[in-house]
Amino acid sequence: MKQWKEPVPILTNPPMENVQIGLAVNASPSLGFGHAVRCRRIAHALKGQTAILPLSEVCRRFFEASGFGAEILDWKTDALPPVMITDLREAHPITHAIRSQGSAYVSIHDMGLAQCPSNIAIDGSVAHVVPYSPHQDQTLFLGPRYMITRPVARAAASDIEDTVLVTVGGGASADFARRIAEQLKPLGIRVITTTGFGPNPRNPPTPESQIENAMATCRFAISAAGTTLYDLLASGVPTIAVAVDRIQLRTAEEFQQLGATVSAGLLDRLSPGELLDRCREMLGNEILVSQMVSAGRDMVDGKGLSRVVDIIGNPGRESWKHHQTQTSTLC
Repeated sequence: MKQWKEPVPILTNPPMENVQIGLAVNASPSLGFGHAVRCRRIAHALKGQTAILPLSEVCRRFFEASGFGAEILDWKTDALPPVMITDLREAHPITHAIRSQGSAYVSIHDMGLAQCPSNIAIDGSVAHVVPYSPHQDQTLFLGPRYMITRPVARAAASDIEDTVLVTVGGGASADFARRIAEQLKPLGIRVITTTGFGPNPRNPPTPESQIENAMATCRFAISAAGTTLYDLLASGVPTIAVAVDRIQLRTAEEFQQLGATVSAGLLDRLSPGELLDRCREMLGNEILVSQMVSAGRDMVDGKGLSRVVDIIGNPGRESWKHHQTQTSTLC
């Protein structure tokens, strides 16, 4: 089994003092809303220091509904703030605008996707589809210690309910959640499914409070191997990971190799019999579950948001005054 090694501390050099910070992000039913949710967490943590630059109308509506309507800027017409953060899954012209206007540039990534010439790149993924190459003018913060997760306190053992949380996203993935719920009926355990953001406004996403309560009290979870998987690991929820595509499959398999999850493979190839076998193991193998929870929390400790905010928002930190290189190692 692979062992996770802690990334060494990292430092960098662009100065920033008393700045306004811009968050540029895109979201849609096809791209997903994980990036937007992550930027919303950053904006809340930075306590009013941020402007939001949504890159699509759907993303704009998401932030307006989240209470950030007054903070929205148009990247095509408004001057960019002195410090810019992007959280993108694919390349976008705003990266050129940031470099042209001379803003200090922090880019947030998943799995090495949408790499760009930023001053600082942050990627909290456990695996990378596209590897990072060291650059003299860019500092890297890599590894799950930098993944931004939701703060959920796990219930006491006596308060854990006989439930399984199934959370595989919105859109077409929501149909898989219903199928999984049907497949789990032989276990006699109550299934709680969540609905993510989808194209139909008549099917709103499950409220955050309901998701967090289910995370806190379920016996175990079945989750897509996206950002929610990191939330579950940070919260100490034993989890079976499923992948909606081959990119997520890299995450599911890597966490399984590291002992933090059980991977059930691709969602559209999920075998009901194999899924039931994995669920029975989660219910009956206490040693395995304990080891998984411990390994998951060691890797995703729930402090990623504070680390990222410290990198971005604290001008006194050494991380903005010096330049070193950081790597995270899996071996």
